[in-house]
Amino acid sequence: MFTAKIRCFTLLKKKPKDHRKTKKLKIGNGMDPDTQLGPLTTQKRLNEIETLVEKTKQEGAKVLLGGKRPAGFNKGFFYEPTIFDDVKDDFTIMKEEPFGPLVPMLSFKSFDEVIERANNHELGLCSYVCTNSMERAHLASEQLETGSVAVNTGFVAIAEAPFGGIKQSGYGREGGSMAIKDYLNVKYTHMGIKG
Repeated sequence: MFTAKIRCFTLLKKKPKDHRKTKKLKIGNGMDPDTQLGPLTTQKRLNEIETLVEKTKQEGAKVLLGGKRPAGFNKGFFYEPTIFDDVKDDFTIMKEEPFGPLVPMLSFKSFDEVIERANNHELGLCSYVCTNSMERAHLASEQLETGSVAVNTGFVAIAEAPFGGIKQSGYGREGGSMAIKDYLNVKYTHMGIKG
């Protein structure tokens, strides 16, 4: 399985049908250690997520899970983890970074096809690769046009590592030793020595 930006590509013969683990995610206060999915950051972000979900459905996608605010939360900007099927590469959700719990599922037939499709957009923040092959993991990491690649993990941003996007997802890095470079002025001095 490969994800780039918010796209989730799965091998054609292995598309998951069982979303019980996602359905069981505990939604709640992000400060609670048992919480697995906290709220969105602002009312504006929640409104944008709801608009994008409706747009994705209008464009022809099928909601497999979620697609609404969770019951029992009358305060906060909570939204259920949402999985879409029947999504096409030209859908709006494939061209935007929602920064919310939305996952469009798409199928692919070959490694070359999925890399080409994953790179075929203007955004490039982060990609996620799930594979049993170290060779495939290295090739994907090399070929995916994103600032970060996570292999077999959902965690990619840690304080010790540089984090940032390419293309329209940003310029420069934060975190790690690379972060300080944006605050430095590099000076070159060339001195001629009399001889």
